[in-house]
Amino acid sequence: MVLKSALGAVLAATLAATLAAGAAHAQDPAAVARARHDHYKEIGKASKAIRDELMKPAPDVGVIQAAAKTIDTLAPQLPSWFPPGTGRDVVPKSEALPIVWQKPDEFKKDAAGFATAAHAFDLAAQSGKLDAIHTAFPTLGGTCKTCHETFKAKDEH
Repeated sequence: MVLKSALGAVLAATLAATLAAGAAHAQDPAAVARARHDHYKEIGKASKAIRDELMKPAPDVGVIQAAAKTIDTLAPQLPSWFPPGTGRDVVPKSEALPIVWQKPDEFKKDAAGFATAAHAFDLAAQSGKLDAIHTAFPTLGGTCKTCHETFKAKDEH
């Protein structure tokens, strides 16, 4: 009886995983690419808002906190934005290099570093302490740079 229920549980888990994988593959690649593009624009806009505020003599901590929360919310989602079949040939054209899909574990590791730094920066921003914000921001930027160096096409301008 125990064997039967264990086998049933394994079959149920396998079926659930198969259905989830099928649902991911059933997504429209162009819609996935568009959402990915839009999310990266959100992260870029938030990063720019933070950088612009930090360059001011009297930064608006509220602006920094809102932007930090945006990045912290989006960062952990990043790996899910790159399912198979959504590579550079899908419109809108991705700046992601094929290595994202060829070495997903490496990509997920760097994305996890970004998510960790985004969360740490958000905590610093929510503290309202400008010294902590100034200290944490370069670390966040460094994780962006690390990922871009490996997984993003270089700007050709």
